[in-house]
Amino acid sequence: MRIIATLHNRRGDPLLLLRLLRILKRDEKIGTIGVAWSVPSGRVEPGWEELVEEESRVQESLRNCVRMVHESGLSWEARSFLGRCYRSFQYEFMVSLNLKRHDPEMRIMLIDDPGVRDLRYQEIRSPREFLAELASLPVSDQARALRSRYDAYRAAYEDMRVYEKMILHPDSALLEVSPQLARLRSREQYIAETIEESKPDLVLLRLLHCLTKLPGRLESSSGIEQPMAGRVASIGNVMKLSEAERIVGPLPARD
Repeated sequence: MRIIATLHNRRGDPLLLLRLLRILKRDEKIGTIGVAWSVPSGRVEPGWEELVEEESRVQESLRNCVRMVHESGLSWEARSFLGRCYRSFQYEFMVSLNLKRHDPEMRIMLIDDPGVRDLRYQEIRSPREFLAELASLPVSDQARALRSRYDAYRAAYEDMRVYEKMILHPDSALLEVSPQLARLRSREQYIAETIEESKPDLVLLRLLHCLTKLPGRLESSSGIEQPMAGRVASIGNVMKLSEAERIVGPLPARD
């Protein structure tokens, strides 16, 4: 089994993931994709209608966030940049649906705990404090400050110290992991058990779930038990999405 570890908000990652999945599907290496998401019914393999309904809920949540950004007092450049970041949220789920839309035989397994749905949506819908922080800066500094916050995403795949800092003290509007989600000790166990039961050909997960060893400060601050770290990673081979460019070719430079 393959596991692809992803991050939030790197411009181009949805396209990179879609190209990679299309190549794997073309070469008949995958027929089932497991995604860390859920639907209200809690079904692991929901029907197409329920998947489409969930897609609509995600889209509406993101439209509300983008609308909030563009109605803010931020500079045009900062609004444009942040709007693109919001549109890339939860791209694993959206890319999987895109692939299934063009290939109905593709199966999608949803492997996340339905109990975290409200927390995830709260994370999507809570940019007000971040926007207020940006708005307190001079207009001429807003875009530069915003871009500097996202520099961490460029290096996070390669430098664990950067990744640790990013997930503990997120310098972005959308979190890699919220403090509430970090304290759900059973989440990785639920994901691992669901993967083991459903056995998809490929699984899309956030990098945090694939760490074989949790950053020390995250372990001590969140209450996550160290033995749980790496439970998911032990199921299959992990590939960082950033490594996919050698397969699909280079993409345009990311912001």
